[in-house]
Formats: sequence, structure tokens, C-alpha cells
Amino acid sequence: MRVGIVGLGRMGGAFTRNLLRRGYDLYVYDIVRSKVENFEKLGAKGASSPADLASKVDIVLTNVPKAEDVLDVYLGANGIVHGAKPGLIAVETSTTDISSKLRVASELSSRGIKFIVAMLGLTVPQAERGETPLFVGGPEDVFRDPNVQRLFMDLSSGKIFYMGSIEAAVAFKLITNSIGFAQLVALLEGIEFISKFGVDLEKFLSAARETAAYNYWFEARRDKLMKEDYSAYFPIDFIIKDLMYTLESAKDVACPLPMTSLAVQLYIMASSKGYGNEDGIALRKLLKDLCKK
Repeated sequence: MRVGIVGLGRMGGAFTRNLLRRGYDLYVYDIVRSKVENFEKLGAKGASSPADLASKVDIVLTNVPKAEDVLDVYLGANGIVHGAKPGLIAVETSTTDISSKLRVASELSSRGIKFIVAMLGLTVPQAERGETPLFVGGPEDVFRDPNVQRLFMDLSSGKIFYMGSIEAAVAFKLITNSIGFAQLVALLEGIEFISKFGVDLEKFLSAARETAAYNYWFEARRDKLMKEDYSAYFPIDFIIKDLMYTLESAKDVACPLPMTSLAVQLYIMASSKGYGNEDGIALRKLLKDLCKK
């Protein structure tokens, strides 16, 4: 089985390293040529475009930043649709809106190309280890394809959830992101509030583990919070992008999301202060300023 990966950023690069370690016959493409060259040194085969890559593989996995990138990678002048060979299966993993994925699915279906989405849980370290939870949507026969199942197993260590439709899988990813980023806001404002009463950060994080306030971020960002290390693990501007996709999708189904709306405004404020390229916990700096007497 030959697998192609389009998009060699943080997650796409992590997928690539994981699959190379597992011995996959791997083809790669990224708009940044140096990224392709780096993976060629590790044993991957470079492609000159998404179309070129699609002509050489059995399954193509895509992970790019924005909805317009998804459309370009699949439907653009050098897109996958122009190079796909009969029987190609395309797996789209980018965190973007629902409508762009449905447009791609419709176009590929009209050309006999199989398409599903596999939305990603957790972050880069899990992807490096092949432990990324996958939330899959699309035709069930494609999901059950033996090659797809093998690939998904190696990406996720079996943490695979078939959500049904493409819309359901993407909506699940968007809203769980929104819940998580809102929880981060609550944690960071809690840190600033409790500091006014002389409770230090380490004591707060340890004690709050035993309460209903405890959530993913307590451990995922504990070390960075303790060190006040705001270097980007998942930048604020990426958080804003994801939350805006959630709000766009919510508008399409007339479902207000007041907590998401409030959270995105706070992240936008932090970005306007110059923190957009820093990790999400850099929101703490904005909240610290707001809490000053």
C-alpha cells in the first residue's frame, strides 16, 4: 500500500514521521519545498504537486491550515482531482469548515474518487506516537476498507470513532475544540483570580485537580504555565481560526454558541496585543492586565 501525505506542517509532519517508522511506502508534498526535502532524507518520496502525488498512491491523506487550502489541494489547477488514479481513497484531516469538505466530497464523488474525513483529537505528541484519536465521517464502505483500517490503526492505536456523515465528524471536531478552548479561558482567569488571594500557581493546580474545575489543560499546559513559557504549541491565531469555523457552521444551522462567541473575542483581544503567534496560554497575559488594580 502506497500512502501520500499532502501538508507537512505540525500534524502532517508528525503523521509522516510516525508512518515512516512503521515502514510505509510514503509519498509527500508541501508547498514549502524544504519540508519535502527534509522528509526525502528520512526515506519518503517527494512529489511535485498534489496531482502528481495522487497519481502514485493508493490513499492520500491531507492536512492543511485553512478551508481555501483544502479546496486548492483537491480542486485547484494542480489538485488531487487532476491526478487521481482509479480507486484512489482521499482522507481529509484538516480543521476547517463543513462546507468546503462537502464541496470536495461532491466533486470527487462525481469523478469516482472515494472521500472521507478523519478529524483529529489531541495534538502533535500523540500523532508522533501513532496515538491520535480519529473521528471519521463519510461512506461506511470506505471507512471499512482494509487499507483504510490499517492506516487508521497505525495513526491512532485503535482510537477510532465512526461518527457517520462528513458533517457529523467535522461538527464534532469543531465543537470539542470550542469546548476545550473555552475551558482554557476559564482556567487562565481562575489562575489570575486566585493569585489575588495569595494562592500560588503550583498549589492551585494541584488542589484544583480534586474539584470539578479539573480539565485537560491542567496537565497539558502545567509545565508551560509554571515556567511562563508562551512559545507556540498551539498558537492563539490558530485557536481563533478554529473558533471562527465553529461559529460559521453554527450560523448555518441557526444554533447560537454564546460561550464560543465570548471565548473568541478574548483570543482576538490577545492577538491584537501581539500574542497571536504565542501559545494559547498567552491569553494569561491579557487576563493579567485586565485583573490589575
